[in-house]
Order: sequence, then C-alpha cells, then structure tokens
Amino acid sequence: MKILAVAAAFESQKFVGGYPPKGARLFLQPDIEICRLASLTNEDEFVYQDERVEIIGQGDFQLVLVRIQFNQEESARPLVERFTEIGIPVLVFGPQVTAWDDTEVPGWVKHMVRGDITLVWDRILQDCKSGKLQPLYSAPQEPHYVVPRFIFPQPLLMNNHYQAVQFVRGCACPLEFKKLCPEFLYYGERTAFRSRDEIVGEVVSLPGKYIHLLDDDVACAPDYYYKLFAHLWRYRRHWRVNAGEHLFDYPALIRLLSKAGVKIIFLNETFLNSRLEQALTSEAMVKYLYRRVKFLQSRRMLVGARLVLPATGVDFRQIANVLTRIDLDFIEPRFVAIDHEGQPRLVPVCYHPMVQSDEPGWLMSRFYAFDLLVDRFVRRPRRVGFHSTLWYLIPYSLAYRQNFLEGIPI
Repeated sequence: MKILAVAAAFESQKFVGGYPPKGARLFLQPDIEICRLASLTNEDEFVYQDERVEIIGQGDFQLVLVRIQFNQEESARPLVERFTEIGIPVLVFGPQVTAWDDTEVPGWVKHMVRGDITLVWDRILQDCKSGKLQPLYSAPQEPHYVVPRFIFPQPLLMNNHYQAVQFVRGCACPLEFKKLCPEFLYYGERTAFRSRDEIVGEVVSLPGKYIHLLDDDVACAPDYYYKLFAHLWRYRRHWRVNAGEHLFDYPALIRLLSKAGVKIIFLNETFLNSRLEQALTSEAMVKYLYRRVKFLQSRRMLVGARLVLPATGVDFRQIANVLTRIDLDFIEPRFVAIDHEGQPRLVPVCYHPMVQSDEPGWLMSRFYAFDLLVDRFVRRPRRVGFHSTLWYLIPYSLAYRQNFLEGIPI
C-alpha cells in the first residue's frame, strides 16, 4: 500500500515552480509528526511531500494524509478536495483538526483524526487496506514517544541538518495558553517521562551536533532534567531548550545547562506575559527583566522569549521598546483574538511594507530591524562568545527577519 503524507503550508508559503522556497532555509524543517509516522511505516510504502518546498503531485496512492497546523484549514482545503475528487481517501490530522469541535468540522473533511495519530496508526492502516476507512479516529490521551525517522523531501532546499528529540511528552505550558498547545490538545494534563537510557541511546544515534529539545519547560521537573543533562554533557552536543520563569529558582540547573552545551534557551510566556503590562510603566520591572536576561547570557546562552498578545488594543510601539531594552536575542510573539465562545484563537500576522506601530506586525518589524540586529551582533560576543554569536545569534536572527519580510505568518 502506497501512502502519501503532506505537510500543509500557509498560502503565502506554498512553493511556486521556478522560484526558491519562501522563508529562511534554517526554518524549513521536516514535519516532526509525519517523521514519526514514517518510522512506523515501511520505507518503500511511505512518501512525504511538503507544500513549502515542492508542488504536490498525483500518484498511485491508496491513502493521503494531510497534517494541518493552526490556521491552515483554508490553505489545506484545495489539496484535500483535489485528491477527494479523484477518489483517493484523504485523512486529515494535526493540531487544528484536533481543536475542532463537532460543529466546526468543515464539509470537505471526510476522514479525520483527533489526537496523536501514531496511537491509532495501526487501526488506520488495517481499515484502509480493507476499504473501510472511518470518518473519525479518536486517539486516547496516552502520551508516548515514537523516535522520528527524519525525511527531507527536498534536501537541498531544506535544513537537512535539523535534529530534534523529546524527553517528556505532554504539556507544561501556562494554564491560560494550554489550548494553544498541540501537546495539551493531544494528551490533556497527562505526561510521560522517558528513561535516561532510552534518551541517551537516541541522542548518541543522531549524527549532527546541534539538537532541538522539543520539551515545553525544562524547569517543570528540575531534578529529572538535571540528572539527564549531568549525563548528556559528556557527548558534547549543542542544544536549544525551552524553559519557564521557575528556571531562575534553580541556579544549579542553569549552570549545568550551560556546561552541557545549551546555546539557545527560550523562555515561555510565564517570563514576560505576567510582567509586560507593569514593565510598560515601571522602570524597576524593566531592570528586573534585564537582569534575568543578562544572568543567562553571562552563562554564554542566547536568550529568546515567547509571548502571547491581543491582536488589537495594545500599544505595540511601547512593547517593542521594552523588548529591546531588556536585551533579548530573539522573540517569538503570537497574537490572539477571542472567539464567539470566549476562547482565545490564534490570529496569523504577516508583514506588509507599510506596517504601522498600531499593528501587531510592528513587534517583529522593530525587534528584527537591521540597525538593532547589527547592534546585537557587535555587543553579544562579549557576553556569549564569538562562536555562539557567529553560529547561532547571526543565522537565527537573520532567519527570523527573512521569514517575517517574506510574509510567513507569525
């Protein structure tokens, strides 16, 4: 049985023949969920295509899978309808699909998966082979880990050095943002911790030096992560990790992360969201945040921050000024609006040439402005070292800037 798995893309990022892919090559990474499915399927039966780097062709497939990220349902619709019209069953899955309630499922969706598709993959294959594919597959909320088999549909166009692992499955996001987290949608409040031997075996098998740790927060279980990195530091890898505000309660863990090779640490919404409003009017709060950032940078780690903001009704110029003053290296903002049920809904924000200071796009436009980037590039080697500046700060900063200027939705 031949299976085609497609990673859907935003309309503005879909590949156009004769032109290079849109967005920075550094962020053109393979879809991790599809790579997990690939590891559960015979290699000669599984084809992965990505709308960001190629035009999706038609072939002799018995099943088409389409992964839909948040806010991608309209851009994925033509692809689903095209295969449905020629009689090939299409199964959609992903965070957006899981977030739909029964009244929100579009009419063009005939088969879908709620939850982690790897948990129902065997049943899907059996039903497809017997010609009895079900309209809905509901995966149990049982977090588990599948080692991905990384596939690069167009290796020359993608970041073919990308590597990622996950130590803990489950959501560790702040309570108010859990519904925006795929791990929460898949597993609810449940988590699963992997064993040290299992993790070490996977890390050692990865050929590259740089590894992206997908866990939400290394400070949610400090003893667990301390023991892991106390062992992993000897393998001389470079890491990108995520952490919450509680990380600063564990200075020993911070020192170990630095020693173990963490080059980039992204602070989640607990660091800024609860303090940003006060920082707009309080110089003392700005200095407090600045000292936190400098503490991590003094350990030779670059510091990024995620924040969630309303899409309207806030002073983006002031916020951009605060983010610049606390001297972060990277930001990843997300913008939300409240839907008719009172729930937060992600709003895609794109660059346009005349972006104004009252628009959410102003944050990225100002933070990654060329003059501010040059200023960071000049000052940062004294804090984090020349190597981290050259190999991590400069490439990632320019990649964020390129993605934004090319209209990739935030």
